[in-house]
Amino acid sequence: MTQLFRIDEGVWASSSGRVSVLVNESMSKLMMAGIVVVNPGQRLPAEGYSLHESSDELSYVVEGEIVFGTESGERLLRAGDLFFNPRGTRHYVRNDGDKPCRVIWVLSPPIKL
Repeated sequence: MTQLFRIDEGVWASSSGRVSVLVNESMSKLMMAGIVVVNPGQRLPAEGYSLHESSDELSYVVEGEIVFGTESGERLLRAGDLFFNPRGTRHYVRNDGDKPCRVIWVLSPPIKL
């Protein structure tokens, strides 16, 4: 069954500072998708790295700027950037700016959160 998601201001507000899942494992066995708002001064995870050992990640920066960090270094991503993070890459995101950063993300295959 197809499903429409309207990502309005209320949905963005509910994801402030945390990952929100929109498409979950009950909807698809091949992928999951959601949004996150990374607030100024926030780092996700707060310490260390995230790791999706068996899942590729594709993310689109809708608004703002965010630092995407790996063990190899950091890269500044801006609104309009689409980035691919291959499975097994230890990573984090950090908002060094003064405005929230809105991101839409997809993981394939899905993971348990």
